Amino acid sequence: MAARNQSNIAFALGGIGGSNGHGAGFLHAAQKAGKKPTHLSCTSGMIYWTWRWLEGHDLEQEFRESVDDPRSAFWRTLPPSLLRSWAAYLYGGEGIFRPAIPEYFTRLFSRWYRTPPDRWWDLLFPAQVLVPTRSEQVYQQIADAFNASDIAIFFNSFSPRLGAEHLHMNTAAWETYHKAGEERRAARPDDARAQAMRKSGDLPSVKPEKITAESVRDALWLSLYGFERDGKPQERIDGAYARQFILSELSAAQVIYIPRPQSYKWLGELPESYVEVNDLQTELWFNGAYAQQLARIELVNRLLRNPQLKGSLETQGFHEIELVPIEIPVQRGFFNYFIEDASVFYHAFEQSTEALCAK
Repeated sequence: MAARNQSNIAFALGGIGGSNGHGAGFLHAAQKAGKKPTHLSCTSGMIYWTWRWLEGHDLEQEFRESVDDPRSAFWRTLPPSLLRSWAAYLYGGEGIFRPAIPEYFTRLFSRWYRTPPDRWWDLLFPAQVLVPTRSEQVYQQIADAFNASDIAIFFNSFSPRLGAEHLHMNTAAWETYHKAGEERRAARPDDARAQAMRKSGDLPSVKPEKITAESVRDALWLSLYGFERDGKPQERIDGAYARQFILSELSAAQVIYIPRPQSYKWLGELPESYVEVNDLQTELWFNGAYAQQLARIELVNRLLRNPQLKGSLETQGFHEIELVPIEIPVQRGFFNYFIEDASVFYHAFEQSTEALCAK
């Protein structure tokens, strides 16, 4: 097992609304500890915090400013209920999104007369609840910062219609990804039938793509933004819905740090309400792809510990990977998905400092 002070390390950062404070706290700890990864993956809101970290900003100060915004102080004091959730939607996320109130009435009054009665439900309860408010300049700045970095950076978006994940990479990541692909194909060539099924959408597929401002926008497109933009279908959404943590592509590293904004196990009493059941289902959904990737990595680790297989596998480029999950220690409920909390940031900072400095 590789030592944790090994220079060949990776950060796997998964976004999830208001709990992004956990990943931001980890990056703040890495900044203070002087830890720089060779590989990094990020999804959803952690794309933003990775950008701020790459630019060298004070993450603690920026996070505190977002939490201390007086306009959001009121709804954060509300009880953890539906009231708090709707207050968050109506307030919006400062600089991130706003409620789609004008769009709701525009859609309703301009389309009702040409919408079949059996589709009026779409007008009364549309998919679009929020509208993104980040500027095109921000998307371009994020893309430029990622492309300029010597860290191999991966993030993703997802095409529901195609059933395909789009894996966006900078130059360093592109080289790593394609080198690993060549080695994998040489060791076990993919059969023509499997390739055809991936192209047709019958099997899950991952499509490698370069990083652009448009890909950043797609990777930050929440399902609550709806599936239409500028009068055209919005074909791609936030990749965290399909794979919150990108781990498999970080296998060139010897140690992978995984600051997780939710625990793999359910914390506290088992659900007793419909809302808590939905919270559990959401966590199971996000944990699904995570568990499968861990299983693949651990399988290779176990095979490498077999003396009869070790030499052959190492010849093919396989090596053991140490996984260091840093999980949030509290249960953040269904109505906290868009609510930031300073305690999340500081707990993550303490946990991460301990993990990063462990020998």
